[in-house]
Amino acid sequence: MTRFIPSPVTHVAARRVLAAAVFLAASSTAMAGSPHLIYLPSTEAGVDHAAIVQAFEDQGFEVSTFAYAGESRLAYAHRIADEVRAMMDKGVAPEEINVVGAGTGSKIATLTSALVGNRHVNYALLGECDPAMKANYNFRMSGRVLGIHDANDSTSLSCRSLWGDSPKVSERQELVLNSGHGSALFHEPRKEWLQPVSEWATGGEVSIGETSIGRIDEPAPSPRK
Repeated sequence: MTRFIPSPVTHVAARRVLAAAVFLAASSTAMAGSPHLIYLPSTEAGVDHAAIVQAFEDQGFEVSTFAYAGESRLAYAHRIADEVRAMMDKGVAPEEINVVGAGTGSKIATLTSALVGNRHVNYALLGECDPAMKANYNFRMSGRVLGIHDANDSTSLSCRSLWGDSPKVSERQELVLNSGHGSALFHEPRKEWLQPVSEWATGGEVSIGETSIGRIDEPAPSPRK
């Protein structure tokens, strides 16, 4: 089981070394037959990454963490998309692959979804849904996409605009919580968001939110700067 707990790094070069090590470790150990969760952590201060990873592992996921390595947002997403494809090449079913982006990592999960273009990979966007991304990158998402944000989170709007006009999004749901934590909701493994993510990752549906859309099988164009 691969696990990497990011810690504050002040130099970009050090970030790249750490991220490369994680990428190689995760790629070498991904095996078919168990649910895989790629965790894209927020770069915000005060996030208990160790507790979040442990909570996912307690749910039965094999967790790989891919931290920001100082590259551009799109390059970061390409790195994660390459890992998703490598897992599928090794025989991991796309339904068993889950990409969870929290805070700043949510934007990377969004772009990864567009780059992978597979209707069955699961994605969870935890906060920081920014409709301006559609204009900046001109993408169409893919897969099963769950968006969650807190009603008091000033950094996130609705995630629905991100998956709009995306025929390769097979299912999508949005969950707006009233926890009172705002953007700090995802700083700890709280049940309010952890349980819906776990249910979504195992093919279930959360109790409220968006319903599935049509299943038109059309190619999703790659995002561009």
